[in-house]
Amino acid sequence: MGTTTEDNVQSERGEFRTDIEGLRGLAIALVVLYHSGLALSGGFIGVDVFFVISGFLITGLLLRDLERYGAIRFATFYARRARRLLPAAVVVALVTLFVADRLLSPLDRPSVSLDGAAAALSVANIRFALTADYFSPVGAPSPFLHFWSLGVEEQFYFAWPVFLLAAALIARRLGAPPRRVIGIGMLGGGLVSLAIGIFWMRKVVKVEV
Repeated sequence: MGTTTEDNVQSERGEFRTDIEGLRGLAIALVVLYHSGLALSGGFIGVDVFFVISGFLITGLLLRDLERYGAIRFATFYARRARRLLPAAVVVALVTLFVADRLLSPLDRPSVSLDGAAAALSVANIRFALTADYFSPVGAPSPFLHFWSLGVEEQFYFAWPVFLLAAALIARRLGAPPRRVIGIGMLGGGLVSLAIGIFWMRKVVKVEV
């Protein structure tokens, strides 16, 4: 999970946020311990911590845009995301495809190519959710599996600014404080998401049993 230089761990007054930096360190430690093979079965929750941190910082950035300019500067926002994420992602994807083409069998190459295309389109998480178990130790994982978290983050970057702008426009029409309307929308969306998650997990558990 990465955020841009403009989205660093500082408050609106420019103060360094040791709490956020500490959470980042904890998240990294959890992920490293999980992948090291040590007895930490839930260490991948560190990725969720990164999602929360990224969402917090991006939301603050977009809210400041709304309050300062009355709108979200989409071109500036996406230019920042592209400068931060695209160079490294493109290099990793191209190198991965090059190496996979030379090391994998001809039967495996088409599937890996589709994985690469999904990663390039920011939908790797959706493809792997439909075709693989992210955390299963059985079988050979795709060399693009690590792009699933980037796909989630990039989808958030597309959807979240639109939600905030829509909520701000609704607040303006109602004559209500934008942050209040946004908060209500977030609460409603969170409850719906939780309900869907519980329903889906019960469905999965029943299928496995």
